[in-house]
Amino acid sequence: MLDQTLAQMMQRLLEKDANSTPVGATARRLQEELGIGRIRGKTLYFSERDHQEMRDLLRARGYALSPLSLKEMSRSDRLAVGTPNEKAGGGALKSGRVSIKALRGKALNIAGKVLSLPDGSHIDIDWRRIDGAVGHDSVMLVENYEVFDQVHQLSFDLPSFCTNPLVIYRGDKNESRQDNVKVFLDAIGLPVLAFVDIDPKGLHIAGCCPRFVGIVAPSFSDLNDTLASPASARHDLYVKQLSGVENFLLSVEDDSPIAALWKLVRQYRAGVVQERWIAAEFKLTLWVGGGANSINPLTSSPA
Repeated sequence: MLDQTLAQMMQRLLEKDANSTPVGATARRLQEELGIGRIRGKTLYFSERDHQEMRDLLRARGYALSPLSLKEMSRSDRLAVGTPNEKAGGGALKSGRVSIKALRGKALNIAGKVLSLPDGSHIDIDWRRIDGAVGHDSVMLVENYEVFDQVHQLSFDLPSFCTNPLVIYRGDKNESRQDNVKVFLDAIGLPVLAFVDIDPKGLHIAGCCPRFVGIVAPSFSDLNDTLASPASARHDLYVKQLSGVENFLLSVEDDSPIAALWKLVRQYRAGVVQERWIAAEFKLTLWVGGGANSINPLTSSPA
């Protein structure tokens, strides 16, 4: 969760336009708690996307983007120049709030209440009011808001242990902050299905999920055709994102749920955003780890 210590480190890094910093206690928190940067050896490295995430997070939580001398300032002056501000999107007003819903045809079951929501709607709630009472078998963490909002348009074929996931928006600067989501996921302790873009950054996001069990995506044949097609393959995503997460992807074990998807992305040197599945009307399944010779055990697709 973002606090003054993390905010001050981000301010210093942005002021220097730093591409790296030694891995100390605060730097490690930056990566582990907020998913910013990548650790290699004793150094935390940053991409331009990491810099932008730091800017967005600071703005959303009411912090200035550069360090400030606060010793001689009154409280009103500190608020005016952008130290933590309750009404700036990250103080008490937004503390702990996450955006959640259920899949189509399922009821939202939280805090002892069963709620049937209209399609295209969700609940914005302080997760602490749920008090750990979640009547779902898993969590589906959705990277992009449009897909979270329109998840009722999608068709899923999920394994028996996760047919009724609690759907959570991963968050942006205005809603369901990522630090709030992380604490919530840690608190409820359910297995996590990562519903992300199939590109280098999306695979990295999946790999950072706690209790990560698999990635929601189309079948091998549908995804292979999408990445092979000039009309749908996003080579720009591959080029822009790879440098920031390549070391992570190269370190992925063969039996990780990420391995087979990374193999496809690397083969075509392209990615695809998850919004495409709405228009394509593909049935989505769960890619799980199955060893070097198994791309997706759930569909028995060959390697």
